[in-house]
Amino acid sequence: MNKFLITLIFCIFGGVAQAQSALPQGHINSMACLENMGDNTTWNQCLALIFAPCLGDEVGSEAHVSCLELQRVEWTGSMRLLQSDVTDAITLKSAEDLTKILSGWINYVSQKCQAGEDSTDNPSVVAKQLGCQITELAGLTGEYAACLEGRSTAEYCVVKN
Repeated sequence: MNKFLITLIFCIFGGVAQAQSALPQGHINSMACLENMGDNTTWNQCLALIFAPCLGDEVGSEAHVSCLELQRVEWTGSMRLLQSDVTDAITLKSAEDLTKILSGWINYVSQKCQAGEDSTDNPSVVAKQLGCQITELAGLTGEYAACLEGRSTAEYCVVKN
């Protein structure tokens, strides 16, 4: 019986570790920072980690916007990877709940990150919108990681038996 439990625990947590090992280390560090915010880290420390790949570029420059666009693609990839793992791990009812939550989340992020600034011709506005989207993606990716690791208190995170 003990061997079975040990194997089961290894399989459950090994799967989580395997999914997270496919994530860039910078994303893992950023999510850990966000999770510990208020206790051991600050928002500014987490932002520095999230945007580290773009810190050398002048804010609003073409290089900066290109870097942010790449970061959004990479964070979207990390989010989708963990989202797929979460969807596989949770109950059907929870997956349905998550789908509803995500449709609202997409609208929320769109409105929040637009924030009345429609000028996509202004690189500074584009950089601000991308930065907003990236921080929201980082937060959602961290929530998915917490669900997979059994630390989430979200109602949708009910794992199959």
